[in-house]
Amino acid sequence: MNEIIVIDKRVGIERDKTRVAAYCRVSTDQPGQEESFDTQVQYYQKMISQNPRWEFAGVYADKGVSGTSAEHRPEFMRLMEDAFAGHIDIIFTKSISRFARNVVDCQTYTRKLKELGVEVRFEREQISNMDPTADFIFSILSAIAQEESHSLSENMRWRYKQNFMKGIYRLGNNRILGYDMDEDGKLIPNLDAWIVSHVFNGYSQGKGLTELAKELNTLGVKTNKSGKQFTSNRIFQMLQNERYVGDTLLQKKPPKDYLTKTPQIGIPYKSYYIKNSHQGIVSREVWDRVQSRLADQKKLWDNKIYICGDHVHFLYGILYCGRCGALYTRRTVTTRKNTYYKAWNCRERQKGKNGNGCKNSSAREEVILQKIAEALGTETFCKDAFDEHVDKVIVTDGDVRVIPKKH
Repeated sequence: MNEIIVIDKRVGIERDKTRVAAYCRVSTDQPGQEESFDTQVQYYQKMISQNPRWEFAGVYADKGVSGTSAEHRPEFMRLMEDAFAGHIDIIFTKSISRFARNVVDCQTYTRKLKELGVEVRFEREQISNMDPTADFIFSILSAIAQEESHSLSENMRWRYKQNFMKGIYRLGNNRILGYDMDEDGKLIPNLDAWIVSHVFNGYSQGKGLTELAKELNTLGVKTNKSGKQFTSNRIFQMLQNERYVGDTLLQKKPPKDYLTKTPQIGIPYKSYYIKNSHQGIVSREVWDRVQSRLADQKKLWDNKIYICGDHVHFLYGILYCGRCGALYTRRTVTTRKNTYYKAWNCRERQKGKNGNGCKNSSAREEVILQKIAEALGTETFCKDAFDEHVDKVIVTDGDVRVIPKKH
């Protein structure tokens, strides 16, 4: 056989040896797959190193990742970068399904590599991207590999669903503040459970998110995951975690697309709520009080009303503008005589710094309360009567109209 001199057109260098690399992948971390992974790596290292005409350019190996998207395989992307940079002449891989289960990825990368003079050899199919009929064959075989991946994904999803319906599940490795995990994957309260109790009891008794976070930080308590200080957002997340009452919500988020690995937003899916799945840290009574208060707070947030402090005035979420329909917000007004009074004005009026806000006038709180009392037929404002009978209050340039609840 004649001697072959490799000329790298991309960098203009003549080489005595062909630079050869390999790519291998397994999609899970199960014991059998681990053995298969190690076998693949050793096989390519030996095969390439034993050929005197080849220069070993490395084995690029992704373990425990899916092949449906190239972007989610760091070693594959590193291989492509090195090949595009002119460091590799030939790439060996076991099969098309190991290289890519995505038709678009397979054809895109094999074509790019062919244009650069980089050969990709698929051992199982015994084809190369340099073959004249490669594009046609790749389109068929990679489509089959993609459909196999889709079928595998659907089968796994079906198994998870069946287990969820039976209440069978296993939590991930993420640690939860206040809990340890036993050998069977069950949650067991640990010495940090008092932190959880402190947060839930405090919030149910009227303390605010920021106040609770400051209390824990003053005590030197750290968050479980990162060891950082507590924030109001971290407290908010804790208060929504059903694990603390002894329940488990499975499939909280939409299932991911088997190709893009992104959540399938808008596609219906079922979640499974397992009651009494483990020992809770807080009682049902405390949990229910906390969720009720969170729901009231969320109603204000949804209407873009953000309260500084720990107590929300009872008129928030009840008082509406008669001109634009926006909610009213409360403020403190200072008079020229340096006295103060409480007033309510349209939220859209506050946005009109350039004169383009709502033109509805503000109203004194004492006037609003008196008008409500007159509408309810009481001499003075009665909070109990207000809670029982009033659904909304509409304010239009000083006029107050009470909308009664439907009983």
